[in-house]
Amino acid sequence: MAVHAEKPGPTRAVHHPGPRAIVTSDYIESAEGHFRFDDLDVIDRVFVNAYPASHMALFTGVVELLLGAALAAASEGSLALLGSGCIAGLGMAAAVLYDGRQNPRWMALRALRNGREILVFQSRDQSEFGAVRRAVIRAVEANRGRRL
Repeated sequence: MAVHAEKPGPTRAVHHPGPRAIVTSDYIESAEGHFRFDDLDVIDRVFVNAYPASHMALFTGVVELLLGAALAAASEGSLALLGSGCIAGLGMAAAVLYDGRQNPRWMALRALRNGREILVFQSRDQSEFGAVRRAVIRAVEANRGRRL
């Protein structure tokens, strides 16, 4: 009599075995819960840039621009003063906007499940968030390949 060995099912690859989130080819488990990728419709990333010091710097840059314009008008055409105020204000605004895009304060992965938006993972650490996000992308792509 021959022994029939069962064929093993698809192996579950672990894409991210991190301490705060575990991402396998089937699900993600984090502090927010356990979510199967088959149940999630859309997965988006969300960034929140909440730097009060940056916003204050942007505000002072705008005030500097307005003061430069007022002083230039009061001194009857001092274009050098107006030009330097514009350059300083625009430089400050560009630096704040660039820094906000490069260093978000809070990052999250949100998804739709049964028409409701849910929070799947969140972090303040850019490297941890990037690793989890890449793992989720790999898992979703692996699931897509299996379903075809």
